[in-house]
Amino acid sequence: MKRDLAIDATRGLAIWSMVSLHFANGMLIAVPTHAYPLVDGMSAFVLLSGLILGLVYHRWIDASSLRYAYGRLARRLVALYLAQLFISLTAVAVCTRLTAQQFRMIAVLPPDESVLAQVWWAVTMRFLPSGGSILVVYLILMTLAFVVLPLLQHGAWRWVLAGSGALYVWSQVAPAPWMVVDSHPGGGPIQNWLAWQVLFVPAMVVGWNWSRWQVAERIDAALPVLAAVCVIAGATLAHGLWIAGWLRPMTDLIGKVGLGPLRALAAWLVVATVYGVFRRLLQWMRHDWFRPLVMVGSRSLDSYVIQAVALLAVPTWIVFRPWGAGLSTVIVVAVFAACWGWAEFRHRMEIDKLHRLPVIAARAARRRARAGAPASVRPRSHQGVRL
Repeated sequence: MKRDLAIDATRGLAIWSMVSLHFANGMLIAVPTHAYPLVDGMSAFVLLSGLILGLVYHRWIDASSLRYAYGRLARRLVALYLAQLFISLTAVAVCTRLTAQQFRMIAVLPPDESVLAQVWWAVTMRFLPSGGSILVVYLILMTLAFVVLPLLQHGAWRWVLAGSGALYVWSQVAPAPWMVVDSHPGGGPIQNWLAWQVLFVPAMVVGWNWSRWQVAERIDAALPVLAAVCVIAGATLAHGLWIAGWLRPMTDLIGKVGLGPLRALAAWLVVATVYGVFRRLLQWMRHDWFRPLVMVGSRSLDSYVIQAVALLAVPTWIVFRPWGAGLSTVIVVAVFAACWGWAEFRHRMEIDKLHRLPVIAARAARRRARAGAPASVRPRSHQGVRL
């Protein structure tokens, strides 16, 4: 099955949205991906992650077994944990280089705890810097897949949707502290994961039934109507939030931490529309024009880690905040270019899994050594197999 470049491009746009918001909030370069009310890169990232999981794991279960899929899922959870640990330990390192006020400003974390306490919080995923915290929610949501995948395998997708809807209603009607991920012990809330699963779990169902339901083809056919509804909904939300202001007091409907119903619906609508637009554009235009978005989207986890680390490293070791519009724009482009460059490097070196990087690097070094050696000392081959 060929990769769906429109999905990758949509994920790449979600990464651009996060980078531009984190490094240039309120500036011109961040406007295009934040002009639509209540929708941002984080909600698109979570939704698309669920979609890809459902699509890919259906293929793996059909080709192999549920046990094999569980093994892949467990390894993915380890990768997510290590990625979040790297971000959190970067925050610990940054804290040792900045004043308390500076660290609180860029990481939104307590600077006065001992290094040992900060490391322990990082190891237990309770030291989550601003702009680098979503992976904990992602990890929790992926853990739910251990329950969801066997249900989908047995065709119980309706029960999965019903259960997801019931959990979402619970999170809205009776939110509890155990549902919420905090940035640090005693710190502010980041997300109510029980609410945010309404993006991830139903997206898993859609991904699982992607071919059977002909989702891409249906979005193609409905794109004009979908785009019109998206524009009308966006104009209505913008009027209620930014002009008349009647939506602003309705925090239960629009809240980000608890993913209010309007925010959840807007995310589904916008992601579906943007995906449909990218499908149309990729049919009409050269694919190379969209390569930066597609490549970054194909390595969205890596890209998220790069931007999260850069959000801490740039003001610590290069230039501290606040930044003007010009410098912010340069930094946004540079960080996104770093994400693109890393994705291209992995593609060119055929690094499908990061834990294989040392092996691949050693193999490349041996090839270069052989290429530079005299013919008399180069290893010979036997029956087409290099010895």
